[in-house]
Amino acid sequence: MSLSEKVGQLVMFSVGGTSLTPTERALIKDNHLGGVILFAQNYDNRSQLKALTNQIQRAARNGNQYSIGALISVDQEGGVVKRFPDMPPRYSAPQIGASDGTWLAWNQGKETGAALHDSGVNVDFAPVADLDEGPAHIMSQRSFGSDPRRVGQLVRRFGRGLQSKRVVATAKHFPGLGGATSDSDAGRTEVRRSRWQIRHVDALPFREAIASGLRMMMLSHALYIHERGNRPASLNHFIATKRLRRDLGFDGVAVSDALNAVAWRFGGSTARACRATVRAGVDIALITSNAYVARDCAAEIKRGVKSGSISEARLDQAVARVLALKEWLGLYNP
Repeated sequence: MSLSEKVGQLVMFSVGGTSLTPTERALIKDNHLGGVILFAQNYDNRSQLKALTNQIQRAARNGNQYSIGALISVDQEGGVVKRFPDMPPRYSAPQIGASDGTWLAWNQGKETGAALHDSGVNVDFAPVADLDEGPAHIMSQRSFGSDPRRVGQLVRRFGRGLQSKRVVATAKHFPGLGGATSDSDAGRTEVRRSRWQIRHVDALPFREAIASGLRMMMLSHALYIHERGNRPASLNHFIATKRLRRDLGFDGVAVSDALNAVAWRFGGSTARACRATVRAGVDIALITSNAYVARDCAAEIKRGVKSGSISEARLDQAVARVLALKEWLGLYNP
């Protein structure tokens, strides 16, 4: 693959409406972009969604010499975060957490996976592996609960239900956002839990996700004060590489949370945040901006490789992980 084709595999962005515009199709093709995230504005009904995902796949396959398809993702957690309102899950994470057994988590994951797969969506940014913790309890409406072992069981069951239908499950937000002081989507936030708590309590659901074969992990934007928290986790080599890869043994695809939320560290430049996340060890730079910003993001990552701030080995490592995931999904035939 050319350098531009490799870099394009590492960028995921949003599109504007219920069908691709000619400009979006051209930008996907010309910049070899390999991933899209969908939101409520992209959805009218299931047949429309299927047509849109087919358009995205055609544009992506036309953008590289190997006809590699696109990762098409959505935040379909259930409850307050549910982009396609008439699709499962029918229960929120707190409702599933309050149920008597783990069967409901499996069933809801399986139903969600079937609905997404039938519509051409192949990645769900769920389940939430964060615990419902103080001081702010910001994940109270999205978490399975506060018991790390119970949450781990439900993360495993929901995620495996998704993946039984060939939809990638994503445990989020590593290394745990439940103890944050505020919502990281709104700007700078900190997690002041002790190193022991982060490693032996908050990490338990993520360890369970890894042990059960969940194929994607999303990194949070919080600063972990007792875990070398000078940078948000999504930009932090210590967390993204040493903690996630070496300590926990995760070998799947790591994706950032939406990098628009940490552009404040770079004078408002989302593109520079893309470069920083890949350099830190994250495989996919996720942005909620349009294809023009995705083009700039890819160009900035490419500049990082050419300047040596991102090594070719780091680039190839990220691309290999993404392509392995796409092979599992049937989007790539090496």
